[in-house]
Amino acid sequence: MIITILFLFSWESYWRKKGFVISCNDDKIAWAAKRKEVYQSPENATVFLGGSRIKFDLDIPTWEKLTGEQAVQLAMVGTPARLVLLDLANDKNFKGKVLVDVAEGQLFSADTVRRDKSAREALKYYHDETPAQKVSAAINRTLESRLVFLEEGKLGLNNLLNEIPLKDRPGVPARVLPVPKEYAYASFDRQAIFTDHFLADTSWQHKQIATWNRTGVANMAKPPLYKGDSLIMLFAQLKTAIDKIRSRGGTVVFVRPPSSLGYLVNENKIFPRSVYWDRMLEYTNTPGIHYADYPGTSNLMCIESSHLGKTDAVKYTTELVKILKEEKGWQFARR
Repeated sequence: MIITILFLFSWESYWRKKGFVISCNDDKIAWAAKRKEVYQSPENATVFLGGSRIKFDLDIPTWEKLTGEQAVQLAMVGTPARLVLLDLANDKNFKGKVLVDVAEGQLFSADTVRRDKSAREALKYYHDETPAQKVSAAINRTLESRLVFLEEGKLGLNNLLNEIPLKDRPGVPARVLPVPKEYAYASFDRQAIFTDHFLADTSWQHKQIATWNRTGVANMAKPPLYKGDSLIMLFAQLKTAIDKIRSRGGTVVFVRPPSSLGYLVNENKIFPRSVYWDRMLEYTNTPGIHYADYPGTSNLMCIESSHLGKTDAVKYTTELVKILKEEKGWQFARR
């Protein structure tokens, strides 16, 4: 026991000296805990769906300060909102407000096996969670809120081993290295935030921009994509889900957060706004907030071309609340 305690103390001290801070292990268990919070009245909460952009770009403390209501963050990294939106639509007890983050490379990718994997796993865990798993989750959350090394997504052994660089072998290309663990951390409200180390090191930022330009764009354009008749079928599925939520008194709004540099150029090229964003709003008869349409958000620059830093996330959230109140007619508890 003494050896174990000494090892754990040393391991924790090592990561803290490296500059790492307490971070939520943002897995399906943390997601399921948030999924349980969607049943509040529309005056008390808004639910956020989508991928990583709304996780970075929505500053939850700012949202809650300006609106007086809770932000229920259900977005998942690299995952479109499709399955979670459908789950809420089929949940007769859900009657709330929903903001759906649109990242074209995710929402309009027909590669559902890969893109929807995290959503399938999280929804299955939520609906099948056992009493033992609930107790385990409560214990884990208590420990994770005090110990840095328990952030498995970054500091778990598998992730550390995956960071070992490998060379290409004949017929076997080396794997793409994961996002560096110095990249970001997650609050226990599931907000993603860039680390101070990443924000201070421009070489890390340039390296990540190059990674997005290489792998992000390749994944974005990777077939199959929703086009033609299949795109109309997707619009119809979204409309059916949205209409179900509306029929119970709920509200849905699409939001398109900022992107920058080469990432934005390729998004506009592969997914023309007139073909995807504009047609989606028209077909589903759903309001949308595109960052490029508003002076307060159109000039925001993403740190690594795809996500906003903390300061700009505060600005984006402030403008989002303003647009929802003044243009979309939303009413919040705090005026």
